[in-house]
Amino acid sequence: MIKKVSGILIAIIVAIGIFFLNKPMGELPALGQFFSPTHGFWQNASTDNNKTSSIVIKCINGDATVVYDEYNIPHIFADNEDDLVYAQGYVEAKDRLWQMEFQTHAAAGRLTEILGNRIISGHSVLDADRFSRRIGILRAAHNSVKEMEKDPISKKIMESFSAGVNAYIKQLKKADYPIEYKLLGYQPEEWSPLKCALLMKYMAKDLTYYDTDIENTNALRAFGEEVYKKMYPDFPPPALDPIIPVNTKWNFTSVDTFSSKNTATTKTALLYSNPQKALYANKFYGSNNWCINGNKTKSGKPILCGDPHLALNLPSIWYAIQLHCPTINVEGVTIPGAPGIVIGHNDSIAWSVTNSERDVINNFAVEYSADKKSYKLGNAFVPFEYDVQVFKIKGSKDVVDSIRMTKVGSIVYDENYGETNDKKHIATYWRAEEPSNELMTFYYLNKAKNHQDYLAALDYFSCPGQNFIYADAQNNIAIKQQGNFMLRTQFTDGIFVTPLANVDITKLKARIPNAQNPHILNPERNFCSSANQNPVDNNYPYSTSGHYENYRNRVINSVLTSTVQSSWKDMAALQSNNLSLLAKETLPTLLATIISNNSETSNQILRALKSWNYEANMNLTAPSYFYKLWSYIEETTYDELLKTKSSFRLPENYTTANLILHEPDFVLFDIKNTANIEKAQDVVQLAFQKTVAFFEDYTKNKDKNLQWSHYKNTTVTHLARIPAFSVSDIPIGGYNNIVNATSEGAGPSWRMIVDFAQGKPTCYGIYPGGQSGNIGSIKSTNYIDKWSKGEYNTLHFFANKEEALKIINKQ
Repeated sequence: MIKKVSGILIAIIVAIGIFFLNKPMGELPALGQFFSPTHGFWQNASTDNNKTSSIVIKCINGDATVVYDEYNIPHIFADNEDDLVYAQGYVEAKDRLWQMEFQTHAAAGRLTEILGNRIISGHSVLDADRFSRRIGILRAAHNSVKEMEKDPISKKIMESFSAGVNAYIKQLKKADYPIEYKLLGYQPEEWSPLKCALLMKYMAKDLTYYDTDIENTNALRAFGEEVYKKMYPDFPPPALDPIIPVNTKWNFTSVDTFSSKNTATTKTALLYSNPQKALYANKFYGSNNWCINGNKTKSGKPILCGDPHLALNLPSIWYAIQLHCPTINVEGVTIPGAPGIVIGHNDSIAWSVTNSERDVINNFAVEYSADKKSYKLGNAFVPFEYDVQVFKIKGSKDVVDSIRMTKVGSIVYDENYGETNDKKHIATYWRAEEPSNELMTFYYLNKAKNHQDYLAALDYFSCPGQNFIYADAQNNIAIKQQGNFMLRTQFTDGIFVTPLANVDITKLKARIPNAQNPHILNPERNFCSSANQNPVDNNYPYSTSGHYENYRNRVINSVLTSTVQSSWKDMAALQSNNLSLLAKETLPTLLATIISNNSETSNQILRALKSWNYEANMNLTAPSYFYKLWSYIEETTYDELLKTKSSFRLPENYTTANLILHEPDFVLFDIKNTANIEKAQDVVQLAFQKTVAFFEDYTKNKDKNLQWSHYKNTTVTHLARIPAFSVSDIPIGGYNNIVNATSEGAGPSWRMIVDFAQGKPTCYGIYPGGQSGNIGSIKSTNYIDKWSKGEYNTLHFFANKEEALKIINKQ
């Protein structure tokens, strides 16, 4: 699962530090307070090291003991679940309070309260806040709270966790506020169950709000059905390697009684724009997970691995912790601000997750009445309801936004927000707004003892859809794609903008039964895996439309198919695998068509590419050349999509590669506004010429380093985008579509390997940051070096408090 502050939302405060220095007035805090020796940022400086320690927290019913190990990971021991959750809230706030609160402000569309309204990188803070509320994050969170309050267990968890957070806030002195509060001039507010729900729904936004109905509709309108299907095929050509092995037989029939038997698509007369596309989810966020059973390991016991690929942020996205009471003993990572363990293991089972990439959004064209007070639904016009939102703006007057609400959802873009043409107004249905209680999935997973417990826990999980991988001490392995997925049979269902007047709301809200979601237990191949690829082949009776990967999965499955006698270290090597399958499959053909101009730079690039082993290792130059060449191939091929005000999306890399290799005369290779009819080889040659020109200019600066890690400049960025608080130029290889999916600002946000070799689980884990949210502490970044080297911490999993105290007292 997943959680990050969206790139544009983070970028909104890029220049705050400089702005404060240049304009210390009005809505801004006094710099005298920030620099105060008794209350200012100096109080956040820390010279702490990795010494172990312990504290006692007074909780609801008694005391909880928290033991901090040498990695600064807290191990919480309590006598009951209420006190355990209370102490977790207290401890998370102690290390990550500002992060927790900033992310919930972003989710709730409340950044203007902290930052005021200013333009940063072409976007106003208010526009970003309005987007968050218009798409429905706050509405979805309120719906989730209502659902959690119906269950006495989840209600109690939320209340106990919030009470623990608030206990920490209450005792916090102003001098001890995290430095970001001092820099931005505000103070913590009371925590509540709504804030926990906001984190979950913001995660749903980051992992599912990459909708392309508008872009699909535009492409169909602009290029026709035949070209459209080649640009965006249902399944990746030519190789399909889904999560559930091909040719799997399903022992159920579809419950879909709604879908039309007509598979024809209909063109729209309009080309739509998408004014706030930059605020959508990042399509490059993905993950890997896999497990192998005892037939493939030295120990005869399973090994489970997971590495979610998300934004590389400080404070880190994840927080490692162990939770122990008489009914629970579990360790792993959680999202700061959320109770329980999201990814991890207990005594009996281990689990991890990847994003399903399934489409959970439908968009509908709105037909207004003459006075625009109602919309057509069926044969009648239905009056709008209004979601009236008030935005508190620091240093300015409040702003009120009235959002038109239909029976399916909000009209995100209208004449007051990005789209003046009434005929292009769209009502959006987003599955995340449906009531759900994902908290109970993790509550029951944390306590699960076997496969049946795992399946029962997953039934609570709704959105974002996830691939939950599983292994247990009894040598069982499994994977299930779980979510509240729409009941679609044809691949045309739900992927185009269609008239709201024609919507069948009952069908829209219908779901595939949980028992019929893709799943497998103990497959014959002795491993399970997922890497954001298609979940199934076309034998599955439902449509699984989405946006899928087709490189990482094939590398992983190739290695796992051939592996025998593996140890956890072999799995660690796979998590750091740098093979670019995209390059391996395409570069020989590209090189065969490229003609050098015999310049020094041209020859240098060709020598590097011809001798390359396709490994995107950090000290090589070939990856720098290849990925720049590939970006120019896409830019040149899809000039029709990029040079327009209408919104389009680029085909996936594997589609472009397949067209180059197998259909070089595809119509989009013809470059717009030239007299010739270009083919793939012409595009490749032109892209190569652009690549040569780029690196000729790039190397004029003697400080520029062509080695891959320097060129891509992987950076772990502070949420406030303050360079001094960030870590850049990290020496690491990999890239998008590579198993080690470390790009400029995203990558493996938590690497975990759970080995059952000793009969009980041993966990190895690492993430790019540190446990502390205090940027003045070495504990905020002390994992980064090991992470970049592919090394791990061997995590402690204590059986009881006495064992924990005994071990730390020896250190």
